[in-house]
Amino acid sequence: MLSYEEALEKLLGHIPEPKPARVPLREALGRVLAAPVLADSDLPPFKKSFVDGFAVRSQDVGQAPVKLEIVGIVAAGDLEQPRLESGQAVQIMTGAPLPAEADAVQMVEKTHRVSESEVELLEPVGPADNVAARGSEVQEGETVLSRGRVVGAAEAGVLATFGQAEVEIFAAPRVAVIPTGDELVAVDQKPAFGQIRNSNAYTLWAQCRRLGLDARVLPPVPDEPDQVRRSIQEGLRCDLAIFTGGVSMGEYDYVPRVLAEEDVTIFFHKAAIKPGKPILVGKKGDHVIFGLPGNPVSAFVTFELFVRPAVRRWMGFQRHSLRKVSGELVAPAKQKPGRKFFKQARTDWVEGRFQVRPIETQGSSDLVAFSSANSLLILEADVAHLKAGQKVEVLLLNDE
Repeated sequence: MLSYEEALEKLLGHIPEPKPARVPLREALGRVLAAPVLADSDLPPFKKSFVDGFAVRSQDVGQAPVKLEIVGIVAAGDLEQPRLESGQAVQIMTGAPLPAEADAVQMVEKTHRVSESEVELLEPVGPADNVAARGSEVQEGETVLSRGRVVGAAEAGVLATFGQAEVEIFAAPRVAVIPTGDELVAVDQKPAFGQIRNSNAYTLWAQCRRLGLDARVLPPVPDEPDQVRRSIQEGLRCDLAIFTGGVSMGEYDYVPRVLAEEDVTIFFHKAAIKPGKPILVGKKGDHVIFGLPGNPVSAFVTFELFVRPAVRRWMGFQRHSLRKVSGELVAPAKQKPGRKFFKQARTDWVEGRFQVRPIETQGSSDLVAFSSANSLLILEADVAHLKAGQKVEVLLLNDE
């Protein structure tokens, strides 16, 4: 049985290389750039004023105070500027282009308006004072965003600045979520004896959405080989199929054997972890298949430990897995040694350090208790007990 690290390495080694795609700018948020973005013009594209004030020729105002004739006004967006001669000034607004003859701006706070046609500069200004030269921020042809950069709010602004109405990003895999089990009923249906509502489909759908995936959720599949076969064939129409349930070693766990019959190569079936030991990972062509356990907590955890890294690598992210941090345990934690345990915990930043509190549940079906966790406390396979105050490592569930 593979360790967690071995299983993850094997999985990531079989994920298809990221493929570029073009999407509208508004759909690029949170995605990874597949190509560098170059400036299509200088920025600023003209000599402009940093402040509200008066544009002048600096040689006219080497001494102050000095009175100048006002010959016009320029606002941001004006296409024409007045001609400026010696002894003259132009009123100017922040961001407006300077008249060609001007090389400095005195801010309005350091001037006195004598009349409609005359201003007194109370202090001198030198060449380039309060002026942004053309191309002083970025020059045409310069790389403004590199390949591999994640598009956030600031990056979206940069893309818009340089006319990127469409953006080349790495494509997201098309995903199918496929719950299995005779016991599953719809969320709006009252379960009869021995039945449960189809909660895993919603959990996995939500986890996909958080990764930027628009997952297709298929109806629950009964525990019957032909039905499972049809669901596998349907799932293989997508890039990534995520089964939940039916992957263990029970008599009615048909998913592994039908996958094999459908020529899906199984890379591993079981990993030395808890929860989630029965996890299955396979591939057919460029289509990747996950078989996650049916217990809700196991399905959630194995998604975060395996599906998340696979998807993020597929989408071109540099960091694939959940962020790992160190913290101080504030209550004891224990386990039965043998497998690496990813135990639900609450991790908070308190007084300059992470404090980690284990959360006790009734097992891998206790999603209600698990829902208060924001992290996974890592207990190595040979560790039986950790004391309060010990330094531990956790994976943060809510950190991107």
